Amino acid sequence: MNSVAQRYNFEQYDIEDGLTQSQVTSIIQDGKRRLWVTTLGGISCFNGKQFTSYSKTNGLNSNFTLSLAVNKQQDLLFIGSAKGISKYDGHSFYNYPNSERWVSRLVTDKKGTTYALNDKRLFKVNERDFEMLAVTPDTAEMLTSIRTDATGKVWAAVYTKGLYYLENNKWTQKKLDNTIQNLIITNILVDNFTKDKIWLLTTEGVYVATNNTLSRVFPQIDIKCMSIEQDHKGNIWIGTNRGAYYISPERIIHFNSKNGFTDNVVNEIFKDAENNIWLGTDGSGIYKFNDSYVTFDETQGLNSKIVMTIAKGPATGEIWMGSYSGIFVYKNKIVSKVSMPTGNEISSHINFLYTDHKKNIWIGTPGGGLWRYNGKQIEQMDKGYRSIAYNAIIEDSNNNIWLSTNYGCFQYEESSKKLIRITNQFGGGLLEMGRDSIIMGCQDGAYLITEKKNARRLNIKGVNGSSILCMLKVREFIIFGTADYGIFIWNTKTGATRNISSKTGLVSDHIYSLLKDSRGIIWVGTGRGINKLNSSDFSMIKNTDVDDLLVECNQNALIETNGYIWIGTTKGALVYRVNPLAASKTKPYIYISSVNIPAGSYKGKDLNKRLILPYKNNSITVNYTGIYLSNPASVMYRYRLIGMDSNYSQASSNSSMNFSSIPPGKYTFQVKAVTKHGLISLNEASFSFEILPPYYQTTLFKFLTVFLIIILIMLTVYIILTLNERKRKLRLRIKLEEQFKIRKQTAEDFHDDLGNKLTRITVLSEVLSSMISKDDLEKRAILTKISKNVDELYIGTRDILWSLNPKNDTLSQLLDHIKDFGNEMFNETAISFKVDIDTAGKDTKLSLDMSRNILMIFKESIHNTLKHANARNVTFSTRLNSGLLLITLEDDGPGFDTEYAKNGHGINNMYVRAKRIRA
Repeated sequence: MNSVAQRYNFEQYDIEDGLTQSQVTSIIQDGKRRLWVTTLGGISCFNGKQFTSYSKTNGLNSNFTLSLAVNKQQDLLFIGSAKGISKYDGHSFYNYPNSERWVSRLVTDKKGTTYALNDKRLFKVNERDFEMLAVTPDTAEMLTSIRTDATGKVWAAVYTKGLYYLENNKWTQKKLDNTIQNLIITNILVDNFTKDKIWLLTTEGVYVATNNTLSRVFPQIDIKCMSIEQDHKGNIWIGTNRGAYYISPERIIHFNSKNGFTDNVVNEIFKDAENNIWLGTDGSGIYKFNDSYVTFDETQGLNSKIVMTIAKGPATGEIWMGSYSGIFVYKNKIVSKVSMPTGNEISSHINFLYTDHKKNIWIGTPGGGLWRYNGKQIEQMDKGYRSIAYNAIIEDSNNNIWLSTNYGCFQYEESSKKLIRITNQFGGGLLEMGRDSIIMGCQDGAYLITEKKNARRLNIKGVNGSSILCMLKVREFIIFGTADYGIFIWNTKTGATRNISSKTGLVSDHIYSLLKDSRGIIWVGTGRGINKLNSSDFSMIKNTDVDDLLVECNQNALIETNGYIWIGTTKGALVYRVNPLAASKTKPYIYISSVNIPAGSYKGKDLNKRLILPYKNNSITVNYTGIYLSNPASVMYRYRLIGMDSNYSQASSNSSMNFSSIPPGKYTFQVKAVTKHGLISLNEASFSFEILPPYYQTTLFKFLTVFLIIILIMLTVYIILTLNERKRKLRLRIKLEEQFKIRKQTAEDFHDDLGNKLTRITVLSEVLSSMISKDDLEKRAILTKISKNVDELYIGTRDILWSLNPKNDTLSQLLDHIKDFGNEMFNETAISFKVDIDTAGKDTKLSLDMSRNILMIFKESIHNTLKHANARNVTFSTRLNSGLLLITLEDDGPGFDTEYAKNGHGINNMYVRAKRIRA
């Protein structure tokens, strides 16, 4: 292909696309594969889809930016401007002090050290300041350029001294002939493919240093050279003040406005991580070069960029192109127009061009006639026929010409120079199936024509009812290109059909053209681009040089010639290599740009550590960016949230994901970029976060809740027991009060009644005694017994009355009563009765039962001691020991037989009473 008669594919980005300013001075790529571009109006960051711009308003020291360097280890960007150096860490800018001069170059070596070329002197950029360095002993040295090679080694050009490189912190001069001392070197490129080869741009042209020898090359480049780069194939790119040069071993191409580029100054050329070549211009923004195809359109001489049909010309290397503006021929690197021999405008609307076996060119129009070029002139072949729209044409193996039109299928009879109608159906594509059979595509399916006269519908599943625009035969298979259902592949032996559509990978279901090339690849021209199929199994070929090219192909517009595929589209004629260079296998790169929560946003280094979020911030939006500068539109994403999902999602073009109402727990969000053709990103972006549980789900809260519930239960039980106890005490108090009243009343009544009766008995005994003679001793003895029994009865009833009296229910009253009883019993006896009472000042109220039983126990004990103990001393004592009351009656008598005592009632009664009061 020639560099004059074709347009190369450059994709331009300027201020309309978001670039901050169109005068580009430098380009670099950071660790996330984003492009950074300096301009005379600030800097821009490009992720393949959009630009983000920064200026003095954002903190830059100047909008007049000139150079860039990246420290990928620390994720820092250094910007050189007309007012010194700025540093950007992803959040804010730091402007270095005392640097008011132009910084024309910045480089970062393999160790992460950044160097600056400031006013022809070299400086080392530190964290907060910079220091001047000397390359040579000459204190007045002048540096004209600095650059790093592929290994990260720093090179410097010193005026009148030569070329130097930095190794082991020492500057070493590159041995070259003395010619270099007379050159002003403006740029340096160390060749990545040839050892010890260095390219030098100078004010006098391009020089190459090889094996210590310096020589000028490419003298035809006689304009000022501004920049230089080497692509991944080893080719050299040179930016000049009028476009750019491409230098390969086979050719030199000057890219300019005539072949798809620009005539503006090219200040910078940069090769990115995906091997794309970017060119920064002075006034036209940046360009990306795509060498997969070239284009013929109005800029190369066509009157219209819509190319309806393409055919091989009668001469070798000749290509005929038909449009609605006539016929154009590409020959000997020149595009020229072919005039039609008629003034009818519609005859210039070309529907198809076809070359027969005699190298005649057949020309079909939509109502302007059927024409043929015989190598000398164009003649009309359908005189007498009017308003026929010729849609398709083929020549069968018998050299018969078949035509598909709006009036049906015709065969051209050479002998009579007439058209013979075969069918009446509106015709689309044509295909020879066998030596005596032709398939014609129609708007309602396909028809088989045999013996030049018989036509019958082919009953093929899926094809029936479809509009057939084109067909292709591959072995025993017939491929139908339809206007609405994509492709149908019919096996003529088995009758089976297979459909390939936009659902299974086609860019469009509207199929205009089909072609099988010399490699066995099937090219499919659709309404929204081009697909390729493998003819062996009809599988889709992905990640090719034609993927995602958004063009509308035309019918009868696919041919192969001289190793190239020509495709007629609505954007011109596209020309591809049959054997294209291998498509890029460089994988996309992905990073998380920001994480948004209701309380704020996190990005950059904030995402390197686990985020701890309160429960109220349990809704998260994650924004991520996949960088694939080769084809940004093909980037899709698959993600998962570990902790909720174990599998990745289906691929989606959405570059953000929102998660709402996330339960408490620990999570890790992972996302990877994938292209439509199956390339998976080089890395996997992720960040971890933790949603803290709400206070009511914390362990402490649960513990406190359980504790509170227990306390409430205990409090409830306590209240219930307390209330029950109060009720019991109330009932007991009422009962005791009633008993108190009854006892008091009983004691009073018993005392009064019994006292009266005993007094009466006593009085009557005394009256009776006065009536009995003193000598009547027997009767007087009886009266004495009566009086004694009355006294004993009185004494006995006195204990009962004492017990019934509520005033005597205290411990002190009981002990005093026992003491009095003991004194009374041992009075006027030889026994000494001693009392030792010590209750530590405590006086306890006793129940009637308790008081009565204790009294009776000790009365029985005192009585038994007096009667049976033969004691001389008896001691009644009480002690309070650890809350227990110990009441004791002791004597110094000889004791008694306990077994014999059990036969009596007294000792048994004492046991019964003690057991009754649990003593």
